[in-house]
Amino acid sequence: MTEERPYVLIIGGGKVGYYLAKHLIERDYEVTLVEKDRERAEWIEHQLGSVIVMVGDGDEMSFLATTGIERAGVVIGCTGDDEDNLIACQLAKRKFKVPRTIARVNNPVNVEVFTSLGIDAPISATELLMGLIESELVGSEMVRGVAVKSSGASLVDVALPNLSVLAGRRLKDVALPDGAAIVCIVRRGQPVVPRPEEAILPDDELIVYSRQMDVEEVRRSLS
Repeated sequence: MTEERPYVLIIGGGKVGYYLAKHLIERDYEVTLVEKDRERAEWIEHQLGSVIVMVGDGDEMSFLATTGIERAGVVIGCTGDDEDNLIACQLAKRKFKVPRTIARVNNPVNVEVFTSLGIDAPISATELLMGLIESELVGSEMVRGVAVKSSGASLVDVALPNLSVLAGRRLKDVALPDGAAIVCIVRRGQPVVPRPEEAILPDDELIVYSRQMDVEEVRRSLS
């Protein structure tokens, strides 16, 4: 029996929606893209070929019902309008029972609002960039960067210098800020599941989850 391809519905055919659809198609996803502007929709369909492009409003329930949304595993709202993205994702979640909703948030102030209204993953490009910039401004090679930042949560990649004070210590003995946890060890390029009794080696990298974005506090706690 052939495994069914995952189905993703993308609302918004701007640059973000176009390249996202292209990326997913190349990885063998089934993609439907919704775009209001007919000329833009025709251009996308000509460029991508294997994507279904529908002309309509992704924030209208009657139109969404024609897209096959009820079988989508993910709905992504990525228009340039936060309100449209919010409404589309709320309709997907509440009316069509889509298991996962992702929304582009153009105004970072709205991230908390999206989260409180049930959007699974509000993504703010501004906050992602700020997280990367903050990690570069920490002033230490020890913290190599913020890998993920969304809804106030971050993944911080920490490279331990040789002879680090942490080398030889067990994970359960490492003190971290409130709301932070070591979620992965990268050892010689391979991921290692962190267990409380696991001893840290000098060249390990630690992937630290931080509920609140504070690269400097994570750096201090691990140094």
